[in-house]
Amino acid sequence: MKTIYFLSIIVFASALFALKAYGDGLASETLPPSLIGTTNVTLTIGSIPFLIDNNHAGTQLNLVLMDADTQKPIPDATLAISAFKGQDAVFGHIFKSDSGNFILNFYPQQTGNTTFDEKGGVLSGLFGQDSGNYDVKGQVFNTGGLYRFKIEVITMGAYDNQVSKSYSAGISIPEYDNLTISDPNYGTHQIQIIGYYDRLHDIKYDQATKSVNFTMPFDWSDQNIGQLTVVHQEIRIPRALGDFVVTKYDAYVNNIKIPDKLISIDDYSMDAYRIVHLILYKSDVQNLQSEQKDPGQYMTFSLKPSSDNAFPVIQFTRNAQYKIALSWDPPVILPGATTQFSFRIMDPYTANKTVGSIQYDFSVLEGKNGVIFHQLGKTASSDDDDAISVPFPSNYTGAITIAFENLNGSSFASTEFPATVSSQSTGNPSAVPEFPLASLAILAAVFGFVIFFTKAMNTLKI
Repeated sequence: MKTIYFLSIIVFASALFALKAYGDGLASETLPPSLIGTTNVTLTIGSIPFLIDNNHAGTQLNLVLMDADTQKPIPDATLAISAFKGQDAVFGHIFKSDSGNFILNFYPQQTGNTTFDEKGGVLSGLFGQDSGNYDVKGQVFNTGGLYRFKIEVITMGAYDNQVSKSYSAGISIPEYDNLTISDPNYGTHQIQIIGYYDRLHDIKYDQATKSVNFTMPFDWSDQNIGQLTVVHQEIRIPRALGDFVVTKYDAYVNNIKIPDKLISIDDYSMDAYRIVHLILYKSDVQNLQSEQKDPGQYMTFSLKPSSDNAFPVIQFTRNAQYKIALSWDPPVILPGATTQFSFRIMDPYTANKTVGSIQYDFSVLEGKNGVIFHQLGKTASSDDDDAISVPFPSNYTGAITIAFENLNGSSFASTEFPATVSSQSTGNPSAVPEFPLASLAILAAVFGFVIFFTKAMNTLKI
């Protein structure tokens, strides 16, 4: 039972981290509280897209007008909602909800006028009740990207209590595209690209530079950038695509290299894929604008493996008891060759402080299963790195997992580094996660909470 609680809180904390990492007008937004009369009011808005490949089968929009002090929905609410994509109006309608909760189910159609039907139909009208649950059909949300909303609060608390308050919000509906890559060394794979701002086009892979390239419409005017929150692109790379699973990437927008801090690597969320996030905030877009004389009406993105080493790579153990700094030489792991792995096990909350001598369980696995190498060991008590030489078989190339387990005898003190055995020397390191320092700090805080929660559970004997 203790283990279940421990795992549950990790899942909860991880989900919280994922939701907050790229929020602020993306999948959901909670607007700052403001007074309407004597009530401190906030409005939350979120979307749940239902996607089949590139086709939007439907999108549900959820809105709640809420008392910020009691955190309860405000009944008898009337909202006038207008939606825009770029400079185009998408829809406008007045919605009512007895409960203060609004559920708007959008079913995109290529032609025809937009219709608004409240669920409950005739019965709702006869009894003077408004469910707040509407089906909306028409040319609405038929493509992904950023949608902006103007929301006018007309009534709240009672339908005859008229008020006047305006809110502005933005929601991004993801646009999914697949890019098929036929690599002479690693076979055929699909990279998935997810755009959160507008529809992507000219999606291609350059085998010579090993770069993924795609273009998105973008208005570089001061007015548009002034309203911007964030431009977010997500690239999902199969772990089996060895030459593209590296320690560091270079990314460009309109041929301008963007800072490393705008590139975030996630090796945790999906087993078969590494996720690379490109996240440009308003100030980053303004900097790009200042470096271009005539940027046109688009953003062209390019992502490729960097020629720079990014060693050491750092991971926290699952219980945040330790962090491990790992590097290897040569930086490209080759079949039939010996690679030396150097590592240091450190205190997670103190910079560069190596823990005392502890036992560890070190493994190199084919993917996540077959064992290539395994060794039990004990770290040195000095501040020097520990080193392990691993001979790789000549008949294996592809994804590997470098695993540290049972640190100091704890089954929870473990972590994994994904990497690749390359079929040829490319000059690039062949793996793994690199998180911005801010992300590491957040993860440390989350895991610190996990440790606190677990100790509390032990004390209560749950």
